[in-house]
Amino acid sequence: MKWAALLVFLNLSPLVAEDIFLTCQITEIAAKEGEGKVDGKLKKIHKFLEKDEAFKKYKSFKLVSRKSLNTTKDKSGSAKLKNKSKLSVTAVSVNRAQRKNTVTIDVSVGDRSSDRKSFIDREYLILNAGELDKKTDLILAVQCPVFP
Repeated sequence: MKWAALLVFLNLSPLVAEDIFLTCQITEIAAKEGEGKVDGKLKKIHKFLEKDEAFKKYKSFKLVSRKSLNTTKDKSGSAKLKNKSKLSVTAVSVNRAQRKNTVTIDVSVGDRSSDRKSFIDREYLILNAGELDKKTDLILAVQCPVFP
């Protein structure tokens, strides 16, 4: 009887909520619609910018800054952006797979309400963070790698 209770407990243990701790890297990018070039420091991120229809209008990309923030299910991570907005990220879930972990986060920029976004942990989530100045928009590339 004791063994049966132990086996039931072991089989139910995966139902316990997993603690999630993410360290996300935030890359701030100045983007312009006019002709220009891509900053050499953004070559890895540029292919993700080209894939997203919302960002195809931009032709010039320059690295502004890189930051990191930590987040859990219970505690949001935040960072102040170059355009004076605030980025807030909260971990929701991690779906572990062999080489492509799917990360789900709640993310808000400035006054906008929080949006739930899912992406592959080794790739970039691309977000528009508003204007940097009259001719330039601020784009964010968010990456939250999960270590097995």
